[in-house]
Amino acid sequence: MDGSVWVGLASTLVGTTIGGGLSIWASVVAQNRQAKGMRDLRTEEKAEAAADEAITQLYMIKQRARDFPREHRDLDAWQKELSRLAAEMDPAVLRLRDDALRKRIEEVLSCMDMVYDLTDYPAHGGSLMLPSEVCRYGLDCLGAAVRNRPLPAPSPAILKAREIDAVEQERMEIARQEDER
Repeated sequence: MDGSVWVGLASTLVGTTIGGGLSIWASVVAQNRQAKGMRDLRTEEKAEAAADEAITQLYMIKQRARDFPREHRDLDAWQKELSRLAAEMDPAVLRLRDDALRKRIEEVLSCMDMVYDLTDYPAHGGSLMLPSEVCRYGLDCLGAAVRNRPLPAPSPAILKAREIDAVEQERMEIARQEDER
């Protein structure tokens, strides 16, 4: 055989090998991108499902917070019910992907643990509607996240709840210091 035939065969073999290798590499890259896209889609679907679940649960908490008991003897049961509902919401909150959103919803839920303080501080701006207004703020945050909008600024209700919590924390610190004396 002539040398040019061998060069042609070698060139064809090298070209086929390179072309096949690049084709396989491109297929692997495309499959990896598709797999990543599917993982991202599943993660996004789970996050949306968690947000939907959190919205539903927080709405139930808001409705229960509006049902302030008329009798003082029913107050403890009402407060325990709100705390229980807030605790049941924790798994959904843990699945929220946005850290800022999760922190805000956790703050709203912690307010349900101090619901008695929120309703028993008229001198500091507490009111019977404050717990449900705090829940409304949480719902606004969840709604903004679902719509891919920026989280809203803290509402007057959550600011008032923070203020009441600070007053209560200060009162507890003073009581603790007095106990130590």
